[in-house]
Amino acid sequence: MHWRLSWLMFLLCFLLGAKADQPADRLIGRWQFPSKGSSVDIYKKGSLYFARVAEVDQAGEQNFGLMKDSLLIYNLRYDGEVWSGGRLIHPKTGISLSVEVQMYRPQAIDVTVYKGIKLLHRKFTMTRQEF
Repeated sequence: MHWRLSWLMFLLCFLLGAKADQPADRLIGRWQFPSKGSSVDIYKKGSLYFARVAEVDQAGEQNFGLMKDSLLIYNLRYDGEVWSGGRLIHPKTGISLSVEVQMYRPQAIDVTVYKGIKLLHRKFTMTRQEF
């Protein structure tokens, strides 16, 4: 009888913990850049989110220096509304930039990249790529 109560408590804690992570984990998946030729895979490691280049078209390679499988974004944290606190390493210049991600709808995210103050930023929308 005692083991059943322990098992039930473990299962309850596991289910509650998994449910708490679900809103943040909506970011996980493959996202296409606005040009639709290059994409990144966003994944979770511990409590942080990372983006690795998945597909690269010629324009992405020439204009931005994207290389397949290279780490583009690291250490994003979810605060209940946005994923922020992460860094983006510009593939062509090697410059480290701040990055923030907001999801307004399940199939699109707005990515804001800035150096120093957020007032001077570049914002673009990425769309979820379905397999």
